[in-house]
Amino acid sequence: MRLPSYRHMRTMALLHHYFRKSLLIGRLPSLLGREVYPSRLKGRPVHLFEETVVFVCDVDKCLSELEPIDQRLIAYCILEDHTEWEAARQFQRSQSDISRRLHLTLDLLHETFCRLGILKPMEVELLHESEGGER
Repeated sequence: MRLPSYRHMRTMALLHHYFRKSLLIGRLPSLLGREVYPSRLKGRPVHLFEETVVFVCDVDKCLSELEPIDQRLIAYCILEDHTEWEAARQFQRSQSDISRRLHLTLDLLHETFCRLGILKPMEVELLHESEGGER
């Protein structure tokens, strides 16, 4: 099992934030079934509620573009906080396959979130891109 990179940690933090915000507006994330729960945002200003809904919808859209196995991996490993080893047993795949897919999916999500402005690109990435270098 590899340790997550800083990019992966930022992406996982954003996914945890998405999970909490989804629950606050009264529904589970799309990856977990979208069952509706009573909302706790009733007393908040309308613009905060609208911003939260837009954020959740944007992340939902990004997640819906993933392959089904990658969606299940994100839900199981990141949102439900299971280990890669538990995911390998659950999905009947090797741990190396689960680890590889999860890291590639987090890379893809990081790039998508940065491209859409959901996540700000890191300064190192911006400097690297302005120099014209390749990763």
